[in-house]
Formats: sequence, structure tokens, C-alpha cells
Amino acid sequence: MRTICTCIIAALMLISRPVLGQSDVAALETAIHAKAFGLRGYPADAVATYTWFDGKLVPDTVLMHGIGAFIPDTVRQKGSKVLIEGQFETLVRAKDKTNPSIVKIAPMGQLPMRIEIDLQKASPATVLPQLQALLFFPSLGEALKSLPEYVADMLPFPIDSKLDPACHCVHILQAGKWIQVDGSNPNIAPPAFTKIVDNPALQQMAIDAKISGTITFIYQVSDAGRVDELWLAKPLSSALDESAAKTSRDNMFKPATLDGKPVGTVSVQTIPVN
Repeated sequence: MRTICTCIIAALMLISRPVLGQSDVAALETAIHAKAFGLRGYPADAVATYTWFDGKLVPDTVLMHGIGAFIPDTVRQKGSKVLIEGQFETLVRAKDKTNPSIVKIAPMGQLPMRIEIDLQKASPATVLPQLQALLFFPSLGEALKSLPEYVADMLPFPIDSKLDPACHCVHILQAGKWIQVDGSNPNIAPPAFTKIVDNPALQQMAIDAKISGTITFIYQVSDAGRVDELWLAKPLSSALDESAAKTSRDNMFKPATLDGKPVGTVSVQTIPVN
């Protein structure tokens, strides 16, 4: 997966490196407008919020993470907040049509996204010059190389609704570290849902919006069967994705086991939406 990420990004879209020193919102907008960035922390919420506290940029709670590029459009200041409006473009693995042996990363549609930074009482002249480097990786390539391996290996192909992992292995969390275990190992038992939270409002929202399709999540499941992290692998629409994520975070699992002992691992759920 690391080889995939490093060899194909240049052909994907314009990649930018941070330029420090933007002292006002107009200068920041000029520096980042229409360029593709990987967001540190990988938030995929329609509104990603941060607070400037004690000289640091502190991210607020993230509902769902995402594998994608943020493409800024406008930057403005409203009271104590800096607002960056743009688009979030989910990235997927895709095979080159002219050479099926080549795998690259490709965009899969854009959804609106806004970044909100609450400056509190800090001076914009102090914070603004640091924002680009604090919010974004130096390049999309760096963002993809820094993905947790258990997520990077499960980048989906867009040609169908199924995930096709780059690594046919099982990712296990042991002693705080992720390791790969051969998927054919008979001593591994995968996680299994014990509770799937129903979301009837999701289907009604889809009907009202006249949208149909599927939403796919990658779960990081703890050794206690809880959802520790939720990654949006295939989006549908901002409102539907977030509605599904809010209930999916409450799903419960019988945890995976290795040699009979519960371990943290990864699970996938595809939610059909009418």
C-alpha cells in the first residue's frame, strides 16, 4: 500500500506545500485556493471544528474520519472564527484502464465541507500564519503515507460496491500496536455484530432528497466490542453520511479473537439507502 500511495499521487491533482506567513484571511485564501490538501487527523465531517487554546490548534471531536482531499475555496473571518469553505473529495483505488496491472488513487466525487477555527481571544496575526501548516499535511502523498495501515489497505475500488483490500490479511491491535496476521490463520475469529442500531430517519431523508445508493464504513473495533473509530470509505451525501455515522457509532460487536483472546481489529459495514 505504501508503494501505491507514493507512486501515483502526482498524476491525481495539484499538490501544494505549505507557505507560511499569511497574515490575513485574503492572503491565506490566495495561498490555498483550489489546491488539494490532506487534512491532519483525517476529519470527514461536513463541518470540522477547531479551537485555538494555549497557543495550540485543538481539534474538536470528530464524528467520522475520511480518506480524501480537502479543496479550499474561500477563507473569511466572522467574529472570533476563521471559516474555510471548500469541497471534500473522497479518494479510492482505481485500476488504469489502459494497463490493468497499474493501480492508482483516484477521486470519487466531491461533497461540501467547512473548517471552523475558533480563535478565542488570540490575535489573527498570531494564528493565521500558522494555520496552513497546522491544518494540512505538506502534500497529499504525505497524507496517504501517514494513514493508519489498517485503513490504507482497505481503500476501496470504485468499480463496484465491495471493498477489495490491498492486503489479504487481518489487522490486529495488540498492546497498542497494529500487526498483520495471515487471513487464513485458523486461530483468528473475526468480529461479529451483536447490535446494529436502526436508523429509520436515514431512509426517510433519502426519500425526501431523492437519493439512493450505499454508504460504507470501516470500523476500528476494540477488544471490548466497541467502535473506537469510524472511517467513511464510500460517501453518499453529507447529511446522509452523518446521519448514518451517528447511529453506526453505537453499534456493538462480539470482538475478534486471536488464539481465543479478544483483540482489537477492523470491520466493514455497507448500508443500503433507498
